[in-house]
Amino acid sequence: MRVRADILTVTERGTLMENKKVQVVHLQMVKDDEVVYGSRKMDNPREAAELMKEFLGDVDRECLVVCGTDVKMKPVYIQIVAMGSVSCCPVSIPDIFKGALLANALNLLLFHNHLSGDVTPSRDDLLMTERVRRSGELLGIHLLDHIILGDHGAFYSLREDGRWLEQQDNGIKN
Repeated sequence: MRVRADILTVTERGTLMENKKVQVVHLQMVKDDEVVYGSRKMDNPREAAELMKEFLGDVDRECLVVCGTDVKMKPVYIQIVAMGSVSCCPVSIPDIFKGALLANALNLLLFHNHLSGDVTPSRDDLLMTERVRRSGELLGIHLLDHIILGDHGAFYSLREDGRWLEQQDNGIKN
């Protein structure tokens, strides 16, 4: 008579089930610092760009910053979600939304810097923006703008540009 090796006795099965564990976690945002935004409005791309330029300072690599706002456009958090190299910044869509969910943000603004100083969005910039916008729709978090920061106060707001509407209505053009 052959006995199958994969059949466990009731006692063995109970012991095996007792050893399976799941981690219980506690999620919490930790405040690292504060940034004074004064009377700047996050719905004004120029003022938002100035605030982020001050926040980033003179970084030596590309960074993606997310700013979440409440219903009145008051910033509720700012987070550097990705830090890349001198020419690119790989981004994880879930990382963009982690802080927004924890902070109960209703809106997001994306910012990233181009070390070349040229604020023209790349195709990758446009594709990433569209992915974030669509992901936000599923989560109920509205992407308000994606602003690219350059040299000497230069910035590019996808919302101010007609491409923003093209992206929302027809997908990405180019």
